Amino acid sequence: MSDDVVKFLKQILAIALYLGLGALVSWIYYYLKRKDLLGGFIGGLVVGVIGALIGGFVLDRILLDITIKFLRFLVYDTGVNLIAGFLGAFAALYVMNMLNHNKERRKY
Repeated sequence: MSDDVVKFLKQILAIALYLGLGALVSWIYYYLKRKDLLGGFIGGLVVGVIGALIGGFVLDRILLDITIKFLRFLVYDTGVNLIAGFLGAFAALYVMNMLNHNKERRKY
């Protein structure tokens, strides 16, 4: 394969990993912690993905050495810092939860 195709596939994989991280963290907040998020699960999913992207870009350089030691194969192959993305998504959903006054989700 040409270098352009490989670069494009790595970018698609990086985007998919950030989407997966945001979805995982919003699922944890919504279903396991049973917190009521603004917009329900879909609203939490959007905020989680945005938080994962922002955290991945902002915290990437700070946590790069730690991530390389633990998740070497993913960082070198895709350029995605999973720890930074997870922390960004968690922080964004935490702030969203605090803005919603830390409400418990009702049982339906």
